Amino acid sequence: MANPEIKEVIRSWVRLDDENRTLAVRQKAIRDEKNRLSQEILEFMRSNEVDNFNLEGTGMGTISRSTRTSKPPLRRDQIRTQLLLQFSDQPQRVAEALRAIEGVSEGDDMSIVGTKKELLSRRIPRTMTV
Repeated sequence: MANPEIKEVIRSWVRLDDENRTLAVRQKAIRDEKNRLSQEILEFMRSNEVDNFNLEGTGMGTISRSTRTSKPPLRRDQIRTQLLLQFSDQPQRVAEALRAIEGVSEGDDMSIVGTKKELLSRRIPRTMTV
């Protein structure tokens, strides 16, 4: 590749990189605004006990509210307690099992209930292609 050609390739690459960075900033702004509006919609749906919105217009779909519960991870002390209860007559087996799961953290016990998170999702019907 000749010197002038590589310069043009580099200029094009830099121009595309700059455009990509500009779009990433814009995309983050859109995502933040969408999250803010989602919280308003969720609050409205929660206070009015609404689970779904059917959107008017061709192919607009629905907006649904759902609640998910995530359970906390297992902790080493929980595992140890259950192993000792199950294999109380075999302490050597419990010690071997605990050595096998050495990487499980000791951290504080989390609640058994877990944490709940409300999500807002939009479902768009599939369009038929001819």
